[in-house]
Amino acid sequence: MKIKEILSDIPIVILGVFTLYLMDPFNYGYLFGYITLLMVISKKDFLLANLDSSFILLLLFSFTYAVFYSFDLTLGTQYILIYMLFPCGFYLVGKYFVHQLNSPQKIYYVLFLIGVVFSLTTLISVLINIYTKGFVQLSRDVPVFWDGHIIPATNMSALLTLNMCIPALLVVSFKRYSTFLKLFSICLFLLSAICVLRLGSRTQLGITLLTLIITVLYLFTKQSAVKNAIMFLGLFSLVNVIFSYLTLDKDSDILSAYASRMDSKEFGAATAGGRTERWLKSMENLIQEPLGWSVKEFGFSHNLWFDVARVGSVLAFIILVIYSIKAVKQIKRSISLDKSAIPLNTMFLVYGLSFFLLFMVEPIFDGYFAIFVFFCFYMGVVSKYYQKYRGSIKSQEINLDIS
Repeated sequence: MKIKEILSDIPIVILGVFTLYLMDPFNYGYLFGYITLLMVISKKDFLLANLDSSFILLLLFSFTYAVFYSFDLTLGTQYILIYMLFPCGFYLVGKYFVHQLNSPQKIYYVLFLIGVVFSLTTLISVLINIYTKGFVQLSRDVPVFWDGHIIPATNMSALLTLNMCIPALLVVSFKRYSTFLKLFSICLFLLSAICVLRLGSRTQLGITLLTLIITVLYLFTKQSAVKNAIMFLGLFSLVNVIFSYLTLDKDSDILSAYASRMDSKEFGAATAGGRTERWLKSMENLIQEPLGWSVKEFGFSHNLWFDVARVGSVLAFIILVIYSIKAVKQIKRSISLDKSAIPLNTMFLVYGLSFFLLFMVEPIFDGYFAIFVFFCFYMGVVSKYYQKYRGSIKSQEINLDIS
């Protein structure tokens, strides 16, 4: 299947504007976000048929958060509308994409390709930085290639989240992939891993490891003992090769971005990078300061839900928790819809897991907001997939032969 054929179901104008939003050229991506939303919600028949309870929850949450944010405009006035409209709006955009696509196979491709586009700004920026200044540098932060302004390393690495799930996808779909897709996926992951090591992101390495483990456990229940034995043998051989030829000494150049934090008592692994104390203080503030608190108290909570409470009050926190529980249930039911569609089910599983792993340890709305919007888009895809195919889906093997 050709890329042109995969994307032919979606109007090229919407696809182009959405791509520009994802790549955020010259920090004006939000303008293309508005245009994307306007083009989708202008389709009244689609809009009225897709206003479900998840949309209402996201709308209530976004409105609540935006109102409280308006009292302390840390990121500028334009974010009032962005916070208010983008989560529920891009949930509808995700549903619209699936509404247009005519097969589950194309849903797999489109989610994968959109994840690639989402990562391009980081990939290009970091690789240019490595090429011009070398791998070992004093600062982890990297200038974005569009205009040269510096973006914090943790913010930059968040855009690579879905790329770090590629090993999990390959374990499931390696035989189903065409030669082109295999080579492309492997090269993309290796480049992403190089960027993650340059940025010093422990979160992204953890996402790769945990999504791979969960995928192996998921696949273990879906295939024969012989296939499981082959899978474990292959993974064991791969790990053995990696550790035989790659020296991971903490003083090596490849781990230079991690060196200062490896043995730190304050920011080491034992404290989740210094986050556990902030989580405890945040839980206390949910009761003591229910209308929110200042970031000056102890900095970011480094947790989506707690940082939402800090800015948007305990009300926004509760609504988001309710939506998060609902989202997990939606992912679970979509995975259970067609148990033979293992590649797509795995993609839904590992993408959902990667989002929640990131949400657990980063502030998201303060610098990572685009990843939350992408999550809402993804949830629109998951929700519409279930609605569209629950009454008519037929068990079938999904062959992934993109070329």
